[in-house]
Amino acid sequence: MSRREIWGAALLTVASLAAWADHAIDEAYGAAAREDLLLYAGIPGDSIASWFLIVALVSGAVGLFLLLAALIGRIPRKLPRRIAGWTTAMAAAAVVPYVGIIFGFAYLGAIGIGDTVKVVAADGRSMLITQDGFDGDSVDIYTEHDDLHYKRARSAPEISGWPRVKDQNCRLEAAGDELRLMCGATTFVV
Repeated sequence: MSRREIWGAALLTVASLAAWADHAIDEAYGAAAREDLLLYAGIPGDSIASWFLIVALVSGAVGLFLLLAALIGRIPRKLPRRIAGWTTAMAAAAVVPYVGIIFGFAYLGAIGIGDTVKVVAADGRSMLITQDGFDGDSVDIYTEHDDLHYKRARSAPEISGWPRVKDQNCRLEAAGDELRLMCGATTFVV
C-alpha cells in the first residue's frame, strides 16, 4: 500500500466517525427539542453536529480523492484505466454541487445562524436567550435543567427584533427562587 492509499483510507475512517458523531448529536438534539429542552455544551448541540458534518464532508472528499487516484492508477491496461478515470471525474463533477449545498448549510449551522446568549447570575444560576438569525422576531428564554440541557421557560417577543438580544446588555439577578432577566429597559421574572 502506498502512502496515498493509507492516507485515503485513514481520512475515510475519520469521515465515517465524524458522520456518525453528527448523526448521534443531531438525534440527541432532536430528542431534547421534543421535550422543550435545548442541548447546550458551550454552543447549541445542532452547531456541534454541524461541525462534525463539515469534518465528515472535507475528510471524506479528500480521502476519496487520494484513494481513488491511487486505485485507478493501479489498473494495468490503458483503456480501462482511462474509462475508470473519466467516469470517476464525471461522477465527481456531478456530486460537487450537491456536496457544496450541504456544506453551505452545514457551515451556516456550525457558525450558528441565530444568536444564543448565556447570562449568568451572581449565585451561578444561568439562563439562555436564543434569537433567530433572520429577522430576529423569535426569542426564547431557557432556564437550567441539568448539565447539558436548558428547559424552555417562555417566549420573549418584547425583546425581539432590533437591536439584537446580544447587543442589549442582558444581565441576570437572583432574588430567592425567582430569576430576574434585564435586557435593556425590559425586565422579566422567570
